[in-house]
Amino acid sequence: RLLAKIQLGQKSRTGFGRVYEQIDSFITQSEMNQPDRDPFIGRTSLRPAQRQRLHTRMDLLSQKNIDPRVVDTLGQFLENASDLEVARIRPIAFAERFQLDPRQVINACFEGTRLGVFSLLWDIMCPSCRIPSSVQETLAAIKDHGYCEACNLDFGIDLSDSIELIFRIHPEIREVTTAVYCIGGPAWSRHVVAQVRLAAGERFACELKLSEGAYIVRGQQLPFTIDLRVSHSSLVKRLELSLARPPATPRTALSIGSQVVHLCNDSAVDQQIRIERTASRHDALSAARASTMALFRELFPNEVLSADQIVSVAHLTVMRVQIHGTQQLYESLGDSAAFSEIRAALQGILETVKEHSGAVVKTIGEGVLASFPDSISAVQAAVALLRLSNEPKLPIATVIHSGTAMVATLEDRLDYFGKTLQTLERILESSAPQTLLLTSNITETPEVQAYFCEQQIQAELIPELQLPSGVITLQVRF
Repeated sequence: RLLAKIQLGQKSRTGFGRVYEQIDSFITQSEMNQPDRDPFIGRTSLRPAQRQRLHTRMDLLSQKNIDPRVVDTLGQFLENASDLEVARIRPIAFAERFQLDPRQVINACFEGTRLGVFSLLWDIMCPSCRIPSSVQETLAAIKDHGYCEACNLDFGIDLSDSIELIFRIHPEIREVTTAVYCIGGPAWSRHVVAQVRLAAGERFACELKLSEGAYIVRGQQLPFTIDLRVSHSSLVKRLELSLARPPATPRTALSIGSQVVHLCNDSAVDQQIRIERTASRHDALSAARASTMALFRELFPNEVLSADQIVSVAHLTVMRVQIHGTQQLYESLGDSAAFSEIRAALQGILETVKEHSGAVVKTIGEGVLASFPDSISAVQAAVALLRLSNEPKLPIATVIHSGTAMVATLEDRLDYFGKTLQTLERILESSAPQTLLLTSNITETPEVQAYFCEQQIQAELIPELQLPSGVITLQVRF
């Protein structure tokens, strides 16, 4: 009782009093007109040496090919923002907040890391609560499974969804700590649309109002997940879900509006079930996306997985370019003269890939395998390559495909493997000089369709190619 009286009656009252005074001061002063100002975090004050170090390194960054507005915004942010903000800088989210070009912000963070403005870190994201479960300093330190203490969940690592590249201000400029916090409340879990705990044998009718999109049903004790799709085309409003066995179909469709999902816990244990919206985190610079960027591979060649590590990628866009006519060139010019021209053609391909935010994974004979952060960047690069010359001495064939892949470190660089890469090679075998072949999962993306319409490009189906089930190939003409 004595300790409670001291803690609650004196210390807590004093602490809350300071908070209330701080709120009063914030409301009554002009600082309340600053939307980015956090009333509970004091202003940052750098020492003269730290400020000089920051200004010197930002001046060096301004000499790189970076938008001056991006450099100026970053400099002011690093000097004035709170410790909490500069300890976890997410480049794409930063660009959206200050209305900047995301690619320029990402490049500024890459270059700034080399100049000592930032430190590079990797957030391991829990797929359930979608907050960082841990922070690693290198890709090599990441294992094939992660664990979220807040959710008590062990999860597999995926380069597209589980690993996010973040940046922290360099300790020589400001000493801050990048910490991991608990969920904290519903505000951090807006993707959770329903949650219910069911005892063994219990049944519950969950009344929902889900908008169009993809959802997932998951639980800590549930050995499987259930995919839901809400769309205008479905007429199903009521759904029965057993928690003892997975559904017969991989995905169940529901209609838009009001839905009722009956959850039946016919298992032998209590179940806590969540229905979550599966929208992607568009403002995250995932490890998969970073690894497709040429500047990242150029500046951080040591950022690779450990030698024995194999990690999946949920979505990867890859492009294969092959130069035709090399055999005839070797025969007519000889090895030395012919290779000189082939090397010049390869250099042109490498530069075009880099200009369109792609990264060359490796050269394969007289060809190139490149990866891109999205479909539209790959398509624009391919069109640029084919438009370099109407009658090239060394014509090229280009194929673009996307899908899942496996990533591993071979010869000290990240490389990709799996069915998606095998399909890419099979399509390339059927390609002709000066052609661009795309699979339907590339042409069906809205950005690519809008680009085709703007550039008056047509994609024609190629039915004769024998490809795996579900893969449709189209040839582009323009």
